[in-house]
Amino acid sequence: MMLFVLLSASKCDNKPTKSAKEEAAELYNKGLELDMSGNYRQAFMFYSQSIEKDSTSSDAFTNRGVVRFFLEDTLGAISDYEKASSVDKTKPTPLNNLGMIYASQQQYDKAQEFFERAIAVDSSYAETYYNYGVLLYETKSFEKSIQMFERFAASEESIAQRLRNQNLYDDLMPIYYANLANSLFYLGLCHKNIGNADKAVYYLKQAADNGVEYVVDSLKTITQKLVVE
Repeated sequence: MMLFVLLSASKCDNKPTKSAKEEAAELYNKGLELDMSGNYRQAFMFYSQSIEKDSTSSDAFTNRGVVRFFLEDTLGAISDYEKASSVDKTKPTPLNNLGMIYASQQQYDKAQEFFERAIAVDSSYAETYYNYGVLLYETKSFEKSIQMFERFAASEESIAQRLRNQNLYDDLMPIYYANLANSLFYLGLCHKNIGNADKAVYYLKQAADNGVEYVVDSLKTITQKLVVE
């Protein structure tokens, strides 16, 4: 239903106070480097070694959960996300990623629970608005879906600043822009489904201008209807 691409892997930036923590940070950063280059099996190894040195890093559990998901170990990913959330209850990423897993399994009630928890933890975490918006569209909650996509679209500046702070702007900002284009498409479809033809055309044209190729058929259907009416 949706791509599992919206992690915000944050680099360890706390100054280590113990030798074990220093080693854990080095292993984590090596894992992150491999993770971002798509070497998931090696990244898994380094994240695991980092966790062995320091099991208090929420980010290490979160990122290991991501590579486990890509390696098709869904149960392992769920376990790591749950652990990450228990280690640091202030971080929305593991909750968001749990929501994505349950949404992909069509366990929509569970997915909704985790998306709402992620928003409660950090209302500025834009990724959840996109993922929750997709879920709400799939479950035909079109008006609430519109709210989520509008909040996602309004988050460009805040997400850009966060990714710059994490030294991940070049790696992850293109994903935001790709999902922003898709969000315009979903906004068009939502407005189409609730009868707002003018807004539907507006957003679908915006999506087309931003490179969404599969918008053409939906846009053609609406414009033909407007001409007939």
